[in-house]
Amino acid sequence: MTCLSRRTFGFALAGAARAVDLVLQPFAVSLGPERVIAPGVPWPYLVQLRDGTSILLGHVRWPKGGRYPIHYTGVSRDGRKTWQEWKPAANQGPGPITEGSAVELRSGPLLVFNVHAEHVGNKVFQAPYWISRDSYRTLEGPLQYRFSLPEAETQGRDDRGEPVSRMYLRRSVVELENGDLLACAYGRFESDKSPVEYLASMAKMRSFLLRSSDQGATWRYISTIAANPVGQEGAAEPVLVRLARGPLRGRLLCLMRSGRENPIYQCESDDEGRTWTRMYPLSWQYSRYGRRREIAGTDPDVIEMQDGTLAMSFGHKPDYEDHGNFVAFSADQGRSWTEVVRLSFSVTMAYSGIREAAPGELFVVYSVSDTIDSSRSHDTVFNTVGRSIYVRRR
Repeated sequence: MTCLSRRTFGFALAGAARAVDLVLQPFAVSLGPERVIAPGVPWPYLVQLRDGTSILLGHVRWPKGGRYPIHYTGVSRDGRKTWQEWKPAANQGPGPITEGSAVELRSGPLLVFNVHAEHVGNKVFQAPYWISRDSYRTLEGPLQYRFSLPEAETQGRDDRGEPVSRMYLRRSVVELENGDLLACAYGRFESDKSPVEYLASMAKMRSFLLRSSDQGATWRYISTIAANPVGQEGAAEPVLVRLARGPLRGRLLCLMRSGRENPIYQCESDDEGRTWTRMYPLSWQYSRYGRRREIAGTDPDVIEMQDGTLAMSFGHKPDYEDHGNFVAFSADQGRSWTEVVRLSFSVTMAYSGIREAAPGELFVVYSVSDTIDSSRSHDTVFNTVGRSIYVRRR
């Protein structure tokens, strides 16, 4: 039997505590200052090009009874130090209305897809898309993309109670090695009948995967990612990432909103989206004694950093009464999530965007306000802020 001195035993205990700390907090995270980059814009989305150009695509507001939101575009070409409002040509109408559904192809062009794919008859859905070949100085379009969904519901309502007949191409477009594109979308099929908690006339949603072999002009349905009527809203607002490194290279991870007060859910595919694991709610271990909390929030955005770290931004809707925006990290390719970092405390619209600006440096956008009183959320002014986040593995 080996006897340890008090000093040696103390070092052993300290080492064990350090090991636990590394499991719970495998990253060193520091936050840069917040800067307002789009005053009066509550719903921001972020695109980062290879040449360093940053593009903010945001919604300003929804006019009462309006079919589409009034939107805003800002561009930075100096490392996000300054931002200028950008407008399309006069003959291009309002330009892209997007929620991050953009992809910079390996061959160079940037494709930007409008989020609202409207039913044009016979279960066919169509929307504009745009091409930029000069880092968003000019846009070609609008062109039209389309897809067919024989099982789609075409007479529904959105969360404002307004009648809609559309699907939503959402957040992510991924380019495969052969040049095909994958996109996640959401909406309702005819079999989706479960009512939403806060609006009984609105049915819970599902998320599904589309694939294009002609650079986004036409798409075909591949699979339902998730259709479990969980939470308040079901499987909605998906975001997709395809792992580019590590032992799980090629795996698709999809993160989804399930309600205004409910956990973010995740599922995975290892066969380019033909089949998916069952969706499951995310949680994180905040205690060295194994205690866990749900990762609750809406509108998740996710990226894989150059060192393989996954970073997910999300926010809390005013209903949740724990106001703010957050970033969570995964050190093991999405098998677990840790280090949930709070970015803000005010009432927010909870939409965000996150990209890696340089190795170990993230840039995140989200909305803030001057109130923590959720009863004032309908008459308060929201501003989009941007800030850098510096991440290092311990």
